[in-house]
Amino acid sequence: MHRLRLLPLILAPFLLTAVAAGQMGYGEPAAVHSCSVPGVKRSAQCGAIEVLENPDRPGGRKLEIHFAVIPAANGHPRSDPIVPLLGGPGESAIEAAEWGVDRLERMLNDRDLLLVDQRGTGQSGALRCHFFSADDPAESLQNLFPPAAVETCAKDLATHADLAQYSYTRFSEDLEKVRRTLGYGPLNLFAGSYGTWAAQVFVRTYPGSVRTIFLGSVDPIDIANPLPFAKAAQSALERTFTACDSDASCRTAFPRVREEFSQVMKQLASARVFVKVRGHAGTVALSQGRAAEWFRSLLYRPSSAARLPWLIDRASKGDRDPIVKGILNDARDADHDLSLGLLLSITCSDDVPFVREEEVAAATRNTFLGERRLRQQEAACKAWPHSVAPGSDREAIHTEVPTMFVSGDSDGGTPLWFAEHAAPGFQNRVVVIMSNRGHTEWEPCIETLYQRLLNQGSVQGLDASACSHLSRPPFKTE
Repeated sequence: MHRLRLLPLILAPFLLTAVAAGQMGYGEPAAVHSCSVPGVKRSAQCGAIEVLENPDRPGGRKLEIHFAVIPAANGHPRSDPIVPLLGGPGESAIEAAEWGVDRLERMLNDRDLLLVDQRGTGQSGALRCHFFSADDPAESLQNLFPPAAVETCAKDLATHADLAQYSYTRFSEDLEKVRRTLGYGPLNLFAGSYGTWAAQVFVRTYPGSVRTIFLGSVDPIDIANPLPFAKAAQSALERTFTACDSDASCRTAFPRVREEFSQVMKQLASARVFVKVRGHAGTVALSQGRAAEWFRSLLYRPSSAARLPWLIDRASKGDRDPIVKGILNDARDADHDLSLGLLLSITCSDDVPFVREEEVAAATRNTFLGERRLRQQEAACKAWPHSVAPGSDREAIHTEVPTMFVSGDSDGGTPLWFAEHAAPGFQNRVVVIMSNRGHTEWEPCIETLYQRLLNQGSVQGLDASACSHLSRPPFKTE
């Protein structure tokens, strides 16, 4: 995990002005340090504000919400920074600084990049869980949310955190306090995946604090995940197979990919598939549900889905080692990259309680994923301390803030209908569809459009068809 290396205390001039002018708005002034952020050449300014974990308990536990500012390159920043809101849930914004600077470098000449670690992530009281065990990989080949590990993590975290207080509503309150503390004007929210939920909550709560919004692979605030996952993944799988049929090299290499996939899934459903794990004696069981969930994750982007026909072909011939390695590597990475406790705190409050049992059969019928992901997450939430969000928190957003939606037409996680569902509430919007691209992808055509949105503070003149020319990445055939 990347950590900021704090250097000797220096009050940054652009922050000192806000502090001296009494623009703090909340609590004590933030101590600001000059710091270096791994992967970013520019010097940064880092600090934290103190907030109550539960604002309804004034004498209760306090949290430090950490932030890092990558100052504008020209030294004369505008008052409207760009604020990345990351997904997961559970990703750290500060740890993603290199990604943010690389993606937004052209926009950072006259604007700061404000990185705020959401409560429960990174340096802001990360809610870490360890669902992967290198000593016992069998559990990771059975369950996405291993029941014993979930229960252990919930008990451990509950000793020093009220897990019901780590919601997007609380994060919005924290972000507004950071904005006021640093003396910034309205923000340019740059959100992707689950971070788009945070953006929707923030603009509804603090509409005057937002200048523009970028919603990459939007997650509508009134849709209950993971209910749509099965249909979205099935559609992406069929699109992948169709693309393989249309590609000469893929068609030649894997002429029976559909039949092979059915064969592999039937074998896994028998509960008699045992695999070897390097470094471990004997064999362990590989469950159909765990393999199906991993296949689903590959379908988020055509670049990763391009491996799927090859993986299926190998498995149909008895070589399941690439699948086993992929599942275990991704489970290990999830422990490192995500605060999995925050993922459960948010989804167990804002998503899972709103899944209607009478809708499950229709939403999962005739899909390779079936009900398995949903049922595992429901079981995890039963063991996780949480509150159920008020129904009013899930009402669709209505705003006049200029908003740029970006979706890929080959996204197996947030399908196109998500954007179609959410967009009508955003009166000043442009909806850009990238051909042959998936989840939260970034292309030069998007970069150009986003820079125009920032420069003019309006969606007027932005070409929604600017990214309709993109080709699908090549398939892996050997």
